[in-house]
Amino acid sequence: MATNPSIEEMQRDDWKQVRALYAEGLATGIAAFMTAAPRWEDWDEGHLNIGRLVARTDDKDVVGWAALAHVPDT
Repeated sequence: MATNPSIEEMQRDDWKQVRALYAEGLATGIAAFMTAAPRWEDWDEGHLNIGRLVARTDDKDVVGWAALAHVPDT
């Protein structure tokens, strides 16, 4: 793994790797209230189109991700 992964905009093709990382976090039982990573369609609908990032190694493997989502103001 690269010691300095690059930060890039997440692409639709990255979802398989992002979902795997998401599932690893959920498996800890402390990452979220969910128990399984969502389908692309559900995840996509729940996140803004901007602010979707991945950390990518020199080999193009996704090793981290971040995304913005709406937060209710109530």
